[in-house]
Amino acid sequence: MLTFVFTSDLFSGGNVFDISLAILPIFLLLLFGALLQSKRFPAEEFWPGVDKLVYWVLFPAMLFYNISKADLSSPALPSYALILGFSLFAVSVLALIVSLINRVDRPTGTSILQASIRFNSFIALALASAIYGEEGLILATLGAAILIPSVNVILVITMVSLHGNQNSKPLSSLLIKELFKNPLILSIAAGVIVNIADIGELVFLLTDITGILARATLPLVLLAVGASLRLSVLKSSPRLLIFSTLVRLIGFPLFIGIGATILGLGPLEACVAVLFGAVPTATSGYALAKQLGGNASILSVFISVQTGITLLTLPVTVWFSQSWFGYNQLLH
Repeated sequence: MLTFVFTSDLFSGGNVFDISLAILPIFLLLLFGALLQSKRFPAEEFWPGVDKLVYWVLFPAMLFYNISKADLSSPALPSYALILGFSLFAVSVLALIVSLINRVDRPTGTSILQASIRFNSFIALALASAIYGEEGLILATLGAAILIPSVNVILVITMVSLHGNQNSKPLSSLLIKELFKNPLILSIAAGVIVNIADIGELVFLLTDITGILARATLPLVLLAVGASLRLSVLKSSPRLLIFSTLVRLIGFPLFIGIGATILGLGPLEACVAVLFGAVPTATSGYALAKQLGGNASILSVFISVQTGITLLTLPVTVWFSQSWFGYNQLLH
């Protein structure tokens, strides 16, 4: 089974410093990727190729492999899914309210929405593995399987409704493109089918190959995410930046924490769920903003700033969630 751990031996779950040690290598890889891109190493056209490899091959392979092996009969899974779904809806409403209060134009409003509800699944899975080990990685993979289709549906419907259809295609056609031609969603569906049908032994070559690919995914993904950041755009719109960051990095984990507390989710499940609210927004939002008429330039600012801020906020959020849900006590 895939395990992706940077410093789990150092991590004891006791305090913010221990958590920072587990998280720091992940952000150092991001910064290293940004450095390599700035130096045009190994070549300027290399990183766009890596992005395509990750999107179409490596990350789908990891999602398929982990979901095909996961325990989908867990009694905690319905509550886990409900909490993530409710939190996603609540944060979406909150982001739209922020846009109305600030009286921003609709393309900017949808970029605020993207910055608020999109999550960097690569970083979330890397953190879950580094902090919570193999079991945490499986839970995070299931969380991504729940959130990725939901986020795409909300964004496509909202963006087309608020500022028109830039491609002159019917909404149903755009949804089909985003959902049924999305390699991440297709790999999630395939993993669920193999798991439920219990046919892993019949497709053992596929699971073995995807397992090998999965082992190469997260380190390369983190370098690619770092290379995609544009640190030179850290300027303009400070008020909108503050609001979108507060919604994303405080509002989202807060809603998840409230839901997990009310439904009595287990400590590990709750802490992994909080990670989806604590990580920065995804770089893939930039492409959707360009495609459907959002404000792509301001979204690139949100992405870069959030990624930097989470270096400080993540250890605190993780420590607080572990203390609140009693995860620390399980380690002693």
